[in-house]
Amino acid sequence: MKFMIRTVPALSGTAFLALSLLSGAAFADCTRHIYNKSANVWSYGFTASKDEELGDKALVIVNGETAKIEYVTGDSAPKWLRLEKVTYTDGKPHYKESFAVNGCYLVHDGVTGRAVLNDPADGDVIFID
Repeated sequence: MKFMIRTVPALSGTAFLALSLLSGAAFADCTRHIYNKSANVWSYGFTASKDEELGDKALVIVNGETAKIEYVTGDSAPKWLRLEKVTYTDGKPHYKESFAVNGCYLVHDGVTGRAVLNDPADGDVIFID
């Protein structure tokens, strides 16, 4: 099975991320949010592996915005949420990290740097500086 990531515009400039499978059933386990409380622009998206780049799948969230994100499970559902700080120094992003998705929970060990995970609810992300 293959998966597809679609963005659908929503009110107040927020982005809605919907995952739908090209074949087979998809089940939306939960809807969560990404809050950009930083002074920077960030990008995010789902990938099938930890090291996969976002490329055309990158969704941008500017400072002050909130985006809705829908976690979908299934054999072909993406297993990683990739977060990247779009502000560059010397041509390299300041922050670039992927986190495993387990249901509606983002798996991590210890400090996650410029992203607060699973707060205020499991699966939520807050970008900070």
